[in-house]
Amino acid sequence: MLLPDFERVKLARLQSRIKPHLERTEAALDRLTASDIALADEIGRHIRNGRGKFFRPTLLLLSAMEEGQVPDLAVEAAAAVELVHTATLVHDDFIDDAETRRGQPAVNKKYGPATALIMGDLLYTRALQHLARLDLVTPYRLMTDAAVHMSEAEMLQAQTRYSLEVDEETYLRIIYQKTASLIECACRIGASFLPDAGDIDAVFRQFGCQTGLVFQITDDIFDYLGDPRRLGKPTGCDWSEGRITLPLIVAWREADAGARAQISALAASRDPAERAGSWSEVQAFVQRYGGVDYAYERAKAHGEKAKAALGALATGSRQDLLTVAVEYVINRLK
Repeated sequence: MLLPDFERVKLARLQSRIKPHLERTEAALDRLTASDIALADEIGRHIRNGRGKFFRPTLLLLSAMEEGQVPDLAVEAAAAVELVHTATLVHDDFIDDAETRRGQPAVNKKYGPATALIMGDLLYTRALQHLARLDLVTPYRLMTDAAVHMSEAEMLQAQTRYSLEVDEETYLRIIYQKTASLIECACRIGASFLPDAGDIDAVFRQFGCQTGLVFQITDDIFDYLGDPRRLGKPTGCDWSEGRITLPLIVAWREADAGARAQISALAASRDPAERAGSWSEVQAFVQRYGGVDYAYERAKAHGEKAKAALGALATGSRQDLLTVAVEYVINRLK
């Protein structure tokens, strides 16, 4: 995701507190994406050139940090989490036939869809293999659970694609399983390295879940705000690709019959170009019926739940920095 400068600064300030640990994580990720197969190694370098925000590793490292130190194995686990996240992006771009990712050609466009599918599988399995070889039993279990959640979410999203009858409950299930489950996983893996891991797992489960919901809801709002810098891709992609997200779900729920009929006619098309051509009407519909405002309030509510969960932790730098991480996610919309 390409961030506006003011957002990048906020994230950079947070990450500066754990800079040495993030650098170790990036080095571990470089090792995990290298290959003795020339094509796989080339694609790995291409992916690394479009370096992401490292938000999930950041949460894992902050969750694992004690008196400013992070265990070496937590760093390795953070690299595995980022590798799984990267695999999901490669698969998403394959599914959506995306043109770009992080300002450069998507893997499916540069190397072909079949190669992209295989590369995504390779990244997924290599991450799990890495955790297994390090005998990280709890991180491995948490990661495999998250992987199943994400795969199920993709299936549910495929089942509900193009349907304006998707309700808020189904939407929340999809975004929990597709996005929040991995963020929750990262937080719980980080906490698993702490001496009191068993006592605080529920705290990090709740914190990660709620933070993940904020993250995806705000991403879905960005698609309606008309600023492609925030997504690193054109706005309106969810609509053109048939994904029905919270702003549209709410607007559809609140609209009168006449307005619904107009949007329903536009939604009948399955052609991405035709749907893209109707984007301005859909965007106006969502704004008129309060979809963006509702989604923003919902995101803020989840953010408050995430911060409240941290109240069970002892006060200190870890609690403070994780609170800043939540505020960074929700304040991306300002």
